Amino acid sequence: MTMNRESDGNQGKTIGHKTLSEKLSDLIFPQHLYCGCCGNIIDETRKYGLCDHCLAHFGWNTDGLELIDGMAAGACLDYGIYERTLIFGLKYKGRKYLARDIAAIMADKVCALGLDKICGTIVPVPLHRSKERKRGFNQAALIGKHLARLTGMECIPDMLIRTRDTAPMRSLGPAERRWNIEGGIAFNEKYASLASEKRVLLIDDFYTTGSTALECRRALNSGGVTDVTFLAFAARRSRDTGDAAAAMGR
Repeated sequence: MTMNRESDGNQGKTIGHKTLSEKLSDLIFPQHLYCGCCGNIIDETRKYGLCDHCLAHFGWNTDGLELIDGMAAGACLDYGIYERTLIFGLKYKGRKYLARDIAAIMADKVCALGLDKICGTIVPVPLHRSKERKRGFNQAALIGKHLARLTGMECIPDMLIRTRDTAPMRSLGPAERRWNIEGGIAFNEKYASLASEKRVLLIDDFYTTGSTALECRRALNSGGVTDVTFLAFAARRSRDTGDAAAAMGR
């Protein structure tokens, strides 16, 4: 696996070496002491910081990339109770160390698909500043930082910006989701001179209909990025999604 490039703070890149706070986090939350999903005691031999039981019950998605409205897309896992536990632990219980385990799973998928050779830049789906302030972090950006460290890619967490605080997607139908997110994501113009050089891997923790991913692609395209691939940690296996109904071959 390739070694990581050095960080470049002026361009918002997140790469490479662990910061002091990350090293302290490793001491407080050792990566191989408790299962990140169920909390059972494990040791360093357990892959992804998961116990054998949880590892066996994850819905591993072995599919390749499919198309969502012309955009190549994939997922690491099929969304179920075990996957949800890991995502919710990160997003709603503040267990930021779980981003390392999620990133490790995504890194293996990235390398298996050869995306580390195709895409040089990771761009996380943005979170509105009010939600990020309340939560304390953007989970996709945190995953992206660890994914960059594991793959040698760069992560630009602020290439996309949420322009308004949209309603939670979970209560909305497919058409409502598209309307809710439309115009809600913009390209950060400070990267305008670099955009045409970037082959972007857009990432998020969860995928349902593709509305958010497609809006992110539109924003990236508006800034000059023409090559966008999307990868989610987990995705629903069956969907009723209107125009995205055939997403990823489902």
